Amino acid sequence: MTDTTLPIKPERCYTWEQWQAGRAERRRLGNLVAPAIIRRKEGPDDQRLRATYDGERGPAFNKPFDPPSTKE
Repeated sequence: MTDTTLPIKPERCYTWEQWQAGRAERRRLGNLVAPAIIRRKEGPDDQRLRATYDGERGPAFNKPFDPPSTKE
């Protein structure tokens, strides 16, 4: 890793769990103003995408740091 001349403030250090909790909260707040999934229903590269992602148009949502999606 290369040295950096940028100062690092100790109070800005997060644990992985703190980062995950913050990410989940940012996602929750973002979902209040925009839809959770903005993926198009279909597109010009569907055949290639579906072959790559087991019939889906892209990788699965809900990565470990994302809150579970709720259907309303």
